[in-house]
Amino acid sequence: DRSPSRGLGDVYKRQIMRNTCFNSLLIFSGVLGSGNLLFAQKKPNIVVFIADDAGMDFGCYGNLAIKTPNIDRIAKQGVRFQNAFLTSPQSSPSRTSMMTGMFAHTIGTEDLHMPIDESTRMMPSYFKEAGYFTGSMLKTHWGSNGDKQFDRMISGTYLPNGGDLSEETFRNYERFIDDSADHPFFLWVGFHDCHRPYFRDVCPQENDPSRVKVPPYLVDGADTRRDLADYYDEITRMDGHIGRMISVLEKKKLMENTIIVFLSDNGMPFPRCKGSLYDSGIQTPLVFMWRGMIPENKVHSSGLVSTVDLAATLLDFAGVRMDECVYSKSFRKLLFDPSLRGRDYIFSERNWHDTDEYIRCIRTENIKLIYNAYYDIPHGTAMDLSSSLSWFELKQNQRNGTLKPEQSQIFVAPRAMVEIYDLKKDPNELENVADRLPYAVDCKKLAKLLVEWQKETKDHPWWKRRRPDQNDRVTGFPIFPRSETFWAD
Repeated sequence: DRSPSRGLGDVYKRQIMRNTCFNSLLIFSGVLGSGNLLFAQKKPNIVVFIADDAGMDFGCYGNLAIKTPNIDRIAKQGVRFQNAFLTSPQSSPSRTSMMTGMFAHTIGTEDLHMPIDESTRMMPSYFKEAGYFTGSMLKTHWGSNGDKQFDRMISGTYLPNGGDLSEETFRNYERFIDDSADHPFFLWVGFHDCHRPYFRDVCPQENDPSRVKVPPYLVDGADTRRDLADYYDEITRMDGHIGRMISVLEKKKLMENTIIVFLSDNGMPFPRCKGSLYDSGIQTPLVFMWRGMIPENKVHSSGLVSTVDLAATLLDFAGVRMDECVYSKSFRKLLFDPSLRGRDYIFSERNWHDTDEYIRCIRTENIKLIYNAYYDIPHGTAMDLSSSLSWFELKQNQRNGTLKPEQSQIFVAPRAMVEIYDLKKDPNELENVADRLPYAVDCKKLAKLLVEWQKETKDHPWWKRRRPDQNDRVTGFPIFPRSETFWAD
């Protein structure tokens, strides 16, 4: 049964009870968080820029080796969330969760490329009820039933062979804004950068391989540094596109009544990042800007934020309540007062993405607990990662016997069914402490909360179904590069 639960259950009730009175007051009184403007005067425009496979590599998040002036400017003129997390480290499950305010397994989109069904509502259907003109452009990854919920699917594309955004794309972006006329608009811009493959001869080389930050679970070698620089270059190119799109809003004098949001759909496209439930796979940049309305140059770092709450938050600005069955809860108050506390814990899931997985996690500010159902085999790696320079450099060092323990984590089999990490002492999640006191005792509460969440959100048991792998977990070789190459379904 994939139908959404009618109740939120104890797990979510405990987190949201303290927000209920505040949010109800805002919705029914129509007063903005600053207390000096009424919703009825003018609803804000909302533009969401979402990267494809970007990790935390932005200047505003402390990586000074990368050039991201426009995203850094959004953060400087708004609020940056330090502890924002995704509900999945995979593109379509993550995006459908954001758009619906539900967990992917609840709505049947937990595996890569699973579209939403006709009965599932996304943000645009709610915004239209509030009089918004809605549009989406470039990457979507939620299927045709999602596309139908927008007033306009804005045409546009990248030039061939990894080229730049076409001029037509920018013209159609501006035309959408002009056609909104007197209506507020909601616009979702899904960039393809920085998804693989990379085209070094087409994308401008703006970032120096010698300056990239190499995480400890990758090899600090020439090929990996070149791979990371290519990834940085696509982020820098996307940053330029965002700057150009914001300049259109500035030219039309719309910035004072437009909320700008930037985030990513999953971690960077490297081994042990995208597709994993380590922070390298599920932590996302999340910045909001609304000139003159939310404070500038502030950082929210008390508690956590989940992207399952993005929908309710954006709709809150339009004075719209989501359906009762939806799990999403607004964190709008954190934007007006970043000192307020967010969630105590978040949940995330990994399912089929070229290789099958059933991994679930619960994360607090200090502790993460991961459950691996398929603990007898190595961690599954997506095909675009297992054909990368970084992957082959890991495998070369493995053959040479020079691979470090922290770089061997995704190759281990059997792996632990339960992984527990002390995030304060071990932010890279390299040392599993599940077999140590007091963690083995204290984390039983987290394990119970994880199981409660699975029950309340109608998660399927892992033994209900298994899907075949398309690439080899050990070598990465793509034996079935497309699902249609299977001889039987």
